[in-house]
Amino acid sequence: MTTGLIIAFAAKAFFVVMFGMNLGVILTWLDRRQGAVIADRVGPNRAVVWLPRSIARGMAMGPAALIAVGVIVYFLQVEATGLERTTRALLFSQLAIGATWITALSIAGRVRIRGVRTDAGGLVLNLDRLFAWIGDPRVFVYAGLGAHLVTFLAAAALKGMPIGANLREIAYGASPAIFVCSILAGAVYSVMCMTHERVGLRLMGLLHPAADGVKTIFKEDFIPPNGDRLMHSLAPFISFFPALVVLACVPFGDTLCFGTNDGKIDFTNLATMVPREGMCVDGAMPLQVLDLNVGILFFFALAGTGIVGAALAGWASDNKFSLLGGLRAASQMVSYEVTLGLTLIGAIMIYGTLRIDEMVRWQAEHTWGIFVQPFAFFLFFAAAVAETKRIPFDIPEGESEVVAGYFTEYSGMKFAMFFFSEYIAIVSSSALMAALFLGGWHLPFVERDGLFIAIGDTVLLRQPLTHLSVVIVGVIGFIGKVALLCWLQTTIRWTLPRFRYDQLMRLGWRKLLPASLVNILLTGLVVLLVQSASPTVQAGLRTAGDLTELTVAALGLLAVVSLARYWLQPVKKRRAIVTSAQKFAARLGGTKSARMGA
Repeated sequence: MTTGLIIAFAAKAFFVVMFGMNLGVILTWLDRRQGAVIADRVGPNRAVVWLPRSIARGMAMGPAALIAVGVIVYFLQVEATGLERTTRALLFSQLAIGATWITALSIAGRVRIRGVRTDAGGLVLNLDRLFAWIGDPRVFVYAGLGAHLVTFLAAAALKGMPIGANLREIAYGASPAIFVCSILAGAVYSVMCMTHERVGLRLMGLLHPAADGVKTIFKEDFIPPNGDRLMHSLAPFISFFPALVVLACVPFGDTLCFGTNDGKIDFTNLATMVPREGMCVDGAMPLQVLDLNVGILFFFALAGTGIVGAALAGWASDNKFSLLGGLRAASQMVSYEVTLGLTLIGAIMIYGTLRIDEMVRWQAEHTWGIFVQPFAFFLFFAAAVAETKRIPFDIPEGESEVVAGYFTEYSGMKFAMFFFSEYIAIVSSSALMAALFLGGWHLPFVERDGLFIAIGDTVLLRQPLTHLSVVIVGVIGFIGKVALLCWLQTTIRWTLPRFRYDQLMRLGWRKLLPASLVNILLTGLVVLLVQSASPTVQAGLRTAGDLTELTVAALGLLAVVSLARYWLQPVKKRRAIVTSAQKFAARLGGTKSARMGA
């Protein structure tokens, strides 16, 4: 293996590990935020680091200045022609529009929450008055999304025309300047709003998980006197690392195509554009740590070792509650892994391969797996939630029954490894679901050679893009799909009560397992019917696949707009006085309260 391949392998492994770990940290933060809202308790945003004003201003201005300098240097030193020039103009025009409306939205949101500031200088005062006059921050969301769409459609429609070439040159020169100005404007506004001697750094509460992680390092490592010291110490590692390592076989992006030199990959020669059909072979660099022929089997084989960690922890702790929790965890995970495996049989019958990257390519050529295996997707999702041992499937660690289950006798970093492994398992299962059922890195109408919108034989729009830009868009899309599935799994815990043990086992063996077998039978019948169908039916199925992409694109745009409307709608708080104590206090002028301090 050459030095370049070793570096590439290490970079991919580092990306996968950081992706899984950081998304797991964000899930812990999200769990606390949702708990604060739903269960009416203190949220993670209480964690704050007080910084001197000069340091806070430097932290706000520094990253923006570095991005601005990087963009300027890049455009001055790297000249682009042809397709690369078009792609760069299109990319930076979208970045400029995005940076502009996101900056305006952030300022408008702050103004709406705290009102117009009169103590921060003339520029801040005038901007605050302007945004207060505009009113609803959602105006910037609608205008920004409209500008994205109009710009992209105009670039595709005017391609090859003189006016299109002129607009490309204008976008090539002006878009980086607008992008830089938008970022610097937001940073300058933040700096000028810092009028106090010290500034609180909260990062929306993300400091709280970091503080928890640091705290567990210094906690005592307790081992029960009569427990098995070796097995007690080994169990957390057996539970944690398989949940993270299985991400190695899930591709997070399409294959990068490089040139070759003397039979070796030349990492300095990335292909400008690749054909929509076929794949590069000689200079191929898959964005996947382990490119295995039996990738899906490797995932299940390694993920199944987590059962050993839970059972071992319960046995080695010399505690009745721990032993009961370990037995529950082992029986639950074994039961639902059967459903997980059988659910994927139908998908394997359709895809015709065990390679996860080939499954994603099949979906890119035809349609996403959720449309050809909708029943399997919901069965897999339910079984995956049970495998992570999260509410409502948290029988192995139910506080009201077995204290903390199989990790009752754990503390410090060992407890943190058990606790964090559940969140990592959510990330791993979501990544696999995204690859098997949601198209992986594929996005609607984004092909390997650019944007290609076609319904059947009717081509509506075609915009060539560079190979690198298409791969980057695919990686971002895959991350977004995984994050969406993680959020959905985390949200479910607040919607359903905990199952009883008999209900949980009945659901797995008498409901999900027979349903997965029925799915295999139906899939086999449908595959036989499709293979024997006429050419007209085959063409109709291809058109239906194009319509599913159009549906996904429309629903995605609608979801973004709806989410913006929901997040940015005015909060209406109404105080309700219902108890006699509240009524008595209200008659006396209300209760006296001061700002809480931690």
